[in-house]
Amino acid sequence: MTTLDDIPVNVDVELMRFNPIPESKAFIWSNQGKNIGEWVQHLSSMFRCECYEAIFHIFNTRLYIQSLRNTLPKLRRIAINCLINEPNNQEIQSIENILRAFLPDVKCVRLHRVPLLPFRNLSIHHIGMTNLRELILEPDQNLKFDDLSTLNVESCTIFITQFSVRDLNRFFKLWTKGSYPNLHSLNILVRLENASDWNTLLKGLNAEEADNSQELVEGNKKFIIDISRGACAQVLIQSVDMWASARIEISKLQRSSPEICRF
Repeated sequence: MTTLDDIPVNVDVELMRFNPIPESKAFIWSNQGKNIGEWVQHLSSMFRCECYEAIFHIFNTRLYIQSLRNTLPKLRRIAINCLINEPNNQEIQSIENILRAFLPDVKCVRLHRVPLLPFRNLSIHHIGMTNLRELILEPDQNLKFDDLSTLNVESCTIFITQFSVRDLNRFFKLWTKGSYPNLHSLNILVRLENASDWNTLLKGLNAEEADNSQELVEGNKKFIIDISRGACAQVLIQSVDMWASARIEISKLQRSSPEICRF
């Protein structure tokens, strides 16, 4: 496929209903002489959706900016799934074109196995500086700790990073001093060497175990730490794989309200 003006062999359609329980029905339409762009516009006209999401699977794919902008409505969510371990320049160019076309309007970006390259539009600095509501990186994108400082997002999920426990402790300390003002939620999976790493993680933060921490599954802990700007943070530490790793989930709380701010 080169552009969305190509005519597909057929059209796979799946209808899903969530009331009261999820159920789906799949079937195949003939192409009816419509190209891919016309199918997108036809299906979009059938439903009054406030939020469209597009998932792009990158494999020997060439997508051009103008074709994307002319066909798809203003998207609020996009997901890019790179199916190749080492994408070639053509595929990397397509990924960059997708981001260029939609980053000005999109609110949520999910990248799966997408290589983040320095000095290109695929750098974490380029993506992270966008005012995103949510950024999801999966799996490890070879992020460095300093890359966190460039993220201007409200909610961030990072799977299987190489960050050390000391890196995360440093992150917490910077956050309590006013860094990352837009960040409300961070979900991160980090490798641990032993159970005592919890102490290193929360060292110097005056963390207090939450009142409902005892209600969690054995091995999981919940702490509250103070943050500047009139807020505190709830830190959920979840053991995974027999203490080999931990999922750190941070949700910023306003002291005047018990509700967690989630985005």
